Amino acid sequence: MDKKKLSYAIGVFIGMLAFICAVISCLQFTGNDSGKYAHIYQDGVLIQKVNLSENKEAYKFTIEYSSDTKHGFNTILVEDGKIGISDADCPDKTCQHMGMVNSTHFPITCLPHKLVIQIIDDVPDKDALDVITH
Repeated sequence: MDKKKLSYAIGVFIGMLAFICAVISCLQFTGNDSGKYAHIYQDGVLIQKVNLSENKEAYKFTIEYSSDTKHGFNTILVEDGKIGISDADCPDKTCQHMGMVNSTHFPITCLPHKLVIQIIDDVPDKDALDVITH
């Protein structure tokens, strides 16, 4: 390969790499987290919605779990547009180690208490199409 073709290929590669970095950066930093809600599910049922875009002081609340054989609790912390589990009486405390989140990509889960916290972006138009398939 001659030097002209090699430099052209390197230029195209660097341009593509810059484009990919720009797209990733835009996906991570677009918006100001306004319109984000945390949907809290227990045993597959939506039990509470928390508005993460409200600028309030940090607050906590507790969700209790009870079945015929198990009882437990998760203390939820909401602050700075993020949500997390600050205390729980489950054996492994994996839910606490997940930290404070505000991303729609990874839910917080507590399997022993059948609790899931999923971040949802507010959709301005409820009747808008979500997905188109063929």
